[in-house]
Amino acid sequence: MRQLLRRAAVAAVALCVTATSLHAAPLAEEALPPVELGSLHYGDVLFHFFQDDWFDAIVRAESYEAQGLLAPHGADAELLLGGLYLSFGHPARAAEIFGRLLADESTPAAVRGKAWFYLGKVQFARGDYDAAGESLGRASGNLPQALEAERRVLLAQNLIQRERFADAAQALDNWSGPADWQAYGQFNLGVALVRAGREEEGLRRLDSVGQLDAQSEELKALRDKANVALGFANLQADRPGAARLALERVRLTGPEASKALLGAGWAAAAEKRFDAALTYWTALRDRTLLDSAVQESYLAVPFAYAQLEAKGQAAISYEVAIAGYEGEKRRIGESIDAIRAGRLLAALQVADPSQYAGWFTDLKSLPREPETRYLYHLMAGHEFQEAYKNYRALVFLRRNVERWSADLGVLDHMVETRREAFLAKLPAAASQLEAVDLDALDRRRDALRAWYERAVGEKDWALLADAGEQRLLALVAGVEAELGSRAGDPALDEARDKARLARGVLNWRLDAAGKERAWLAGRHLRSVDAQLATARMRMGTAAEAMEAMPRRNDAFAARIAALRPRLDDLEARLASARDRQGDYLAELAVRELELQQ
Repeated sequence: MRQLLRRAAVAAVALCVTATSLHAAPLAEEALPPVELGSLHYGDVLFHFFQDDWFDAIVRAESYEAQGLLAPHGADAELLLGGLYLSFGHPARAAEIFGRLLADESTPAAVRGKAWFYLGKVQFARGDYDAAGESLGRASGNLPQALEAERRVLLAQNLIQRERFADAAQALDNWSGPADWQAYGQFNLGVALVRAGREEEGLRRLDSVGQLDAQSEELKALRDKANVALGFANLQADRPGAARLALERVRLTGPEASKALLGAGWAAAAEKRFDAALTYWTALRDRTLLDSAVQESYLAVPFAYAQLEAKGQAAISYEVAIAGYEGEKRRIGESIDAIRAGRLLAALQVADPSQYAGWFTDLKSLPREPETRYLYHLMAGHEFQEAYKNYRALVFLRRNVERWSADLGVLDHMVETRREAFLAKLPAAASQLEAVDLDALDRRRDALRAWYERAVGEKDWALLADAGEQRLLALVAGVEAELGSRAGDPALDEARDKARLARGVLNWRLDAAGKERAWLAGRHLRSVDAQLATARMRMGTAAEAMEAMPRRNDAFAARIAALRPRLDDLEARLASARDRQGDYLAELAVRELELQQ
């Protein structure tokens, strides 16, 4: 029993090392500072980013940056792009971008701090703990509060990985941050203290985390982890009462419930309360045999019966354990055979490749087949998770390339349709252009301008008379001519007076309206000039378009034709990479199941 306790305690303490990974939010989102948009193109990138559509956000960011359209946002746009690559699962490209930001002396201090932070995070994920520690150290003092809190916890975790437990404890001691990060800090501090030999102080820290008033599911999971680690540490120190108190705080519906029930049973057994131990362990036997704690309970139950002198019950329980183990070994063998036959990848096919970021949802709809029975267990491992995410990314990218290849056919059809439409409209357009005689219109405009300049220069406002006034002028002139031909007739003197009066009134009216009419005529002439200039420009544009359109269509068709072999090559490479990644997934699954078997 002591050997089992030691093994369980070691497993529980090992959980502590990865605690902060639960709290890791998408890095691109953290990288985004509050910003006032200075570029609509940057807004387009952000729109896709906030939809978790990281691939399209990356494509747009790369394209816009190459065209210089993200210049108003400079280093912030680069930082976002690095975060996008990190979120999409390309830490090497992200590290390259962060390194470029840090090499540029003009990068603002705030952006440099974030770049050091994310570079350190990439290095930590790769296991380069020395470089990660240096980068995280250089990020100090230039981060927002939330990132500074994560930096401190990550720095301590990095020290734990390097077995510098005393330094990790010192890094987190007397530090307070946001409530959630403070909880993670206390958890990691407790682990560091225990592993540095300061067990009593470390267990006190773990106990404080184990009694958190947690509201979020994330902190509840952390609280459960702390209680499991505390419980098994107390078991190893031969303090079963304290162990049981910690383990009974673990939720029965959480992911740590099986370990807590197993440990609580061993705590009761250590107190010689084997009937209480049976209560915990028999509750475990109702759970799936995929869990190692449940597997152990199948032997713990008959052990307790034997201690209670219930030999018959112990023998029956041993038989149940043997039957359960044999059945589980058989099912594992069936799953291994199914995986080797390629059925695992069929079960893992991505129904909606656009949802590559949220792959956990797919597990709810997996078929009940031997090869899928162990997926929940397999996906609890970091190595399988990362391999599966890479597989899904390859499936997603290949479907994107397939869609782009299909789009090329649409573009070909579009170019051909444009070519046919152009040829169909060309004769009518050419005829309309030929029907427009701009030179004749210029001559008419010049004649009107000469007429206008003569009226203004000589103040001959009769030249600007309207149609009614021109009729009156003609009528008065006719009357004057008739009266002039009969100059000696005294009977027409009165008529001559009336003709002079009519002429005077008409001249007065023309003179009164002359200046206004001259201004309006000048304005109309300027408008005619502008319209003629526009018409001449449009005629030139139309002629140029008629000549250039076939060239543009041909150039577009050539670009489409050049893209097709590139896409075909990409599709083949992605298919090959996907198949290799699928084989690797199958190998991981078989290896894990063989170990479990």
